[in-house]
Amino acid sequence: MIAELLPKLLLTVVAAAGVLFAFVYFNQEKLIFHPEKLSKNHRFSFPVPFEEIVLDSDGVGIHTLLFPKENTQGVILYFHGNAGSLHSWGGVYADFASVPYDLWIMDYRGFGKSEGKLAGEADLQADAQALLDAARARYGDKEMVIYGRSIGTGVASALAAKHPPKMLILETPYYNFPDLVAELAPWAPAPLLRYTLMNDEHIRDQSFPVHLIHGDRDELIPVSSSERLAQLGPHIQFHEIKGAQHNNISAFRMYHQVIRDIWR
Repeated sequence: MIAELLPKLLLTVVAAAGVLFAFVYFNQEKLIFHPEKLSKNHRFSFPVPFEEIVLDSDGVGIHTLLFPKENTQGVILYFHGNAGSLHSWGGVYADFASVPYDLWIMDYRGFGKSEGKLAGEADLQADAQALLDAARARYGDKEMVIYGRSIGTGVASALAAKHPPKMLILETPYYNFPDLVAELAPWAPAPLLRYTLMNDEHIRDQSFPVHLIHGDRDELIPVSSSERLAQLGPHIQFHEIKGAQHNNISAFRMYHQVIRDIWR
């Protein structure tokens, strides 16, 4: 009796696994990203000067916000996390009030007022390249800093590896994305991921300084990710923010002290 049931049981398990794997493969954008969509008529409002600039990324309109400063020394290209839109992310301009650089932040395709939708890591990198190309055209030989937060750290580090900046700053980074998925969803097979976002490979053996900023109470991306990344070379400096979690790191005085100090 048991011998007769085993093949059926095995087929059931294989079929269930196949359904699960197909779900992960075809729905990973919905699992990873949680964009806030904004009306094309949405008007941003901030208490400081800013420009809304639409960039072309392989035929897709990418919306960005540029926060300029007088006598700027250069620009920070900022790549935000996996949720929200520029409506909420634009507020990070305040974190860089003490820095003599403009801040230019974009919404990935499918976020906010940006057109299109993500279908793989290549789309993220294409959007990031569009921002860098626009920054080069606008700023010429002025200094460029690349900044990534959470999911955006993999986007930022890949761009920096291709186009070395003055400095790369990664806030709450993962070691690489498959490593994070293995931690959060061990049932999801790594070969099915269309997003690898290999921070470790991107920052290893680079000539530019890399700064890692991470809260020691991060409940989403463990601080051990930054500790491991910091071991990849002497050009990498790790700044631990005591008491900070994943989404409140900028509420800590130490974070703002780090931001001021790394420009000195």
